[in-house]
Amino acid sequence: MSYNEKKQENSTSENKIEKILYGVNDNVCFACGEKIKRNTMVCPYCKTKIKLG
Repeated sequence: MSYNEKKQENSTSENKIEKILYGVNDNVCFACGEKIKRNTMVCPYCKTKIKLG
């Protein structure tokens, strides 16, 4: 694979950014990616402790 092909591949993968939109009262669990309420202390899906701050 040539340098230009690698450069083109990297630039196309950078353009594939997935945007996640949630409301002001919702967050995303960093461990499992599920939508959770903003003040949740333990994710109800994966049981990971969430640090509030």
